[in-house]
Amino acid sequence: MVAVRLAGQSGFTLVELLVGMGLSMVLLGATLGTFDQLYRTAHENDARTDTAEVARNALDVQARELRNLAKRVSSPVIDTLSSYDVIFQTSEPSRTWVRYCLDTTAPASPDRGRLWTAELVVANAAAAQTVSAPMRAGCPGSGWTASRVVADFVTNRRAGGDRPLFTYGCTSGTTCTSQAATYDQVVSIGMLLIVDTTPGTSTGELRVQSGVYLRNQNQAPVARFATTPSSMSRTVMLNASASSDVEGRTLDFYWFAQLMPEAASIDCAHPTVSGSGSPKTLWGSAGYIGDGITRGYTFAPSDGEPGASRNIGLVVCDPGDRHDSAGIAPQPAIAVQIPV
Repeated sequence: MVAVRLAGQSGFTLVELLVGMGLSMVLLGATLGTFDQLYRTAHENDARTDTAEVARNALDVQARELRNLAKRVSSPVIDTLSSYDVIFQTSEPSRTWVRYCLDTTAPASPDRGRLWTAELVVANAAAAQTVSAPMRAGCPGSGWTASRVVADFVTNRRAGGDRPLFTYGCTSGTTCTSQAATYDQVVSIGMLLIVDTTPGTSTGELRVQSGVYLRNQNQAPVARFATTPSSMSRTVMLNASASSDVEGRTLDFYWFAQLMPEAASIDCAHPTVSGSGSPKTLWGSAGYIGDGITRGYTFAPSDGEPGASRNIGLVVCDPGDRHDSAGIAPQPAIAVQIPV
């Protein structure tokens, strides 16, 4: 019988086994730590990206609403303009008033500001319903039909910084946000949302920008006219070619003598021409001469002898039903001498 000797049966010692297990745990811990850090980073990046996308969607909605700014007729369609607050009316059938404002008061903060939007559905679209003081107070204010947060983690005002959320472009040579009377001179609005879901860390902020041209803005025209004596007795030529319109639209011209309308009664959409014969009445004035950019006017004998002065007035209307006047109160009167 042959004896067989087995080799290599000594194996690992307990110390070697423990050392190997320890090294494996260290490697596994490092791997898991790296994986956890990668997961956290990916999660934070996803959160930042999602927040930026939500902010982008909010600005896209606002841009569409601004492009549908209500047509400026007799009442303003912009109520508030500031670096962090804007209120305007849309041209939807309900002529909804819309507000966008940045809230950094508790529970919000400059490190986590919230962009609110609020809406007021006008009950009667034909009525000139306006925004009340409580609706402007705070953000989003009270009295709105509905309001909600449309962007979170907004840091435009972080650390006392002043990085405007809204900026405004004006017509040449104007300061369009100095007072409400100049809001019709705003021709564009830029929007910048700065968001950061991890303030205080080395991760940078994200910027979301947009802008829109306000195509429905309409400024009032400027009424100007000159008079020159005609070759005909007691007749002057009236010329309003010096009048202008910022948007370059075709204007309508209405002339008056002596008995002129009150400026408050002028409504270009409803001139209310009535009566027959001469003179007709326009906006309740018996002094209506006629229309046209130029026309001749002959003073009646009852107006006095040549050299006497009589007032002439002009109303200019644009297609948006806005107007300006010259020689009609509260503008200074314009006296014209009766020619020989």
